[in-house]
Amino acid sequence: MLKKIMWLCVSLLMVLSLILASCGPSEPTTPTTPTTPTSPTTPTTPTQPSTPAESEKPQYGGTFTFVFGEPFGFDPAFNFMMECKSIFLTNEELLMGDWAKGPAGTGETDWTNGCLGIAGLFTGQLCESWEFTDDTTITFHLRQGVHWHDKAPVNGREYTAEDAAWSIERLWANGVHSVIGPKEDALISATAKDKYTLVLKVPAHAMGGSGIIYSAAWLYQFAPEVVEEYGDMKDWRNSVGTGAFMLTDYVPGSALTYKKNPNYWGTNPVGPGKGDQLPYVDELKQLIIADSSTQLAALRTGKIDFSLWTYLTLDDARSLMEQRPEMKYRDINGEDNHLYFRLDKDLPFNDIKVRQALTLSIDKQELIDDYYAGDAFMLGVPYPPYKAWEPFYTPLDQMPSTPQLTDEGSECSVQELFGAQNIEKAKQLLADAGYPDGFNCKIISQTSANTDFLSIIREYFAEVNVNLEIEQKEDGVFRSMRRSRTYEEGVYTASPTSAFPYDMHNIRTESFDCFTYFEHPYTRNIYNEMRKVLAKDDEQYTSLLKESVPFILEQSIGIWLPLPKNYRMWWPWLKNYNGEGSLGIDDQMLVANYVWIDQELKASMGY
Repeated sequence: MLKKIMWLCVSLLMVLSLILASCGPSEPTTPTTPTTPTSPTTPTTPTQPSTPAESEKPQYGGTFTFVFGEPFGFDPAFNFMMECKSIFLTNEELLMGDWAKGPAGTGETDWTNGCLGIAGLFTGQLCESWEFTDDTTITFHLRQGVHWHDKAPVNGREYTAEDAAWSIERLWANGVHSVIGPKEDALISATAKDKYTLVLKVPAHAMGGSGIIYSAAWLYQFAPEVVEEYGDMKDWRNSVGTGAFMLTDYVPGSALTYKKNPNYWGTNPVGPGKGDQLPYVDELKQLIIADSSTQLAALRTGKIDFSLWTYLTLDDARSLMEQRPEMKYRDINGEDNHLYFRLDKDLPFNDIKVRQALTLSIDKQELIDDYYAGDAFMLGVPYPPYKAWEPFYTPLDQMPSTPQLTDEGSECSVQELFGAQNIEKAKQLLADAGYPDGFNCKIISQTSANTDFLSIIREYFAEVNVNLEIEQKEDGVFRSMRRSRTYEEGVYTASPTSAFPYDMHNIRTESFDCFTYFEHPYTRNIYNEMRKVLAKDDEQYTSLLKESVPFILEQSIGIWLPLPKNYRMWWPWLKNYNGEGSLGIDDQMLVANYVWIDQELKASMGY
């Protein structure tokens, strides 16, 4: 009865929140192509009600408006790359994701979450081609005729290999990658062989990771004159890049404004606008709106053009679909939150039987049916069942149906762990682990919504005599504890594993995103072997990651939960957009280069 009351309370809170919210580029030269992975078993394909790539002739002009959050800095030598939000629009990298391989072109990927380490999806951005010259050397041939923004102190001079070498070495020297991999993976050197040839020296075992992923596809390029003139690039007014847009105004807590770079080198590689000079829009407005209900209202009233970084829950999306049926949308993977308990302390969770017992205690089908209204996947960890992750994904009915890790105490197969709730077996597993009367445990939560959800999980745990104490932390405190892994026992959070599969964050104890401190010789070997072929042999790379999944799932590293769907929605005047997110490696707003605004349609719709 208590659980039913809880379902009702949570549902009422969600309805109330909705009521309150409603008030109120020439075609790039093809680089060296690694082996392309074959397509394994196709996962469940979600319904995509949006139309294919638009056929109308592209239009120039207009303003593209979106929400993208407050930048925490402008110089990635001092702030984590992903926190310097403006550089996604103003600066560029050596490599990017190939727009022509997404929905606008061949459809090899859906670009919902980047290349995911698959090098066959890369193309040159500031470079035209690259090759592995020897076991420790990668040579990049830079694109000629690329110029910096025409503003002091660079004044539009041509971008060169010396700039590339300086940028890469500066960011490596400032420890920007200390959180990514071990020190032995670090870049050895970056050297300009001539004006348009860059040579990277990288440890042989880390050429794909440190050389391609981290140096070429993740590091944005900057002009050395800015640092020479001002000492750093912390002031937004000193923003200079080679990108399609120039940052012209920033009002903290309000908005960033960008103007089109009139001297941008890029052209559209595919579609009805193939060969067109990019970008199409004249201006970008990046609104800073922290409150989710205000973001939703801005989207509903046409004040922003799409919801790429506006988190839309199932209820948000359904509300918009009803109120604004003319809007386009597609479903994507939502937050893959799970319960993670520390394995580096003398806690019950060190026993695999305990972890499996708690997973069995949860009625995951009930969560899918009642909490998510059917809009969730039973198996969506560590990779979701969408096109982008197809090379890594194995459907549940093809997972092992008998325990594979019996020598480590496992008594559950993957299919059983993601099957029906089994209270009787859960209690037996706890008794076998030495906890016939259950135990007490603690977990931290970030938001009231997460706390409400965990209250439901607490009722499931109570059925096997495990008492879950939930401690909701203030946002900044939670983030600090999560990042430093200083929570006492457990944390309810999402893992970055699906977004960055090549880092295998969840199984390396040195990674600050390994929330359980899990470590095992099997997964360590997979990681080491994978890094040798990363960005060099896609088929072997994806095969190794796929091989590791049943082991990770049966180990019950997390207390596994269903994966809810999320939604991206956009107004029909935003053309050449089909739900794409990140291109390349964390290229979070590169879609702005390719979309255009149908200004007549927008006006005719009253906006």
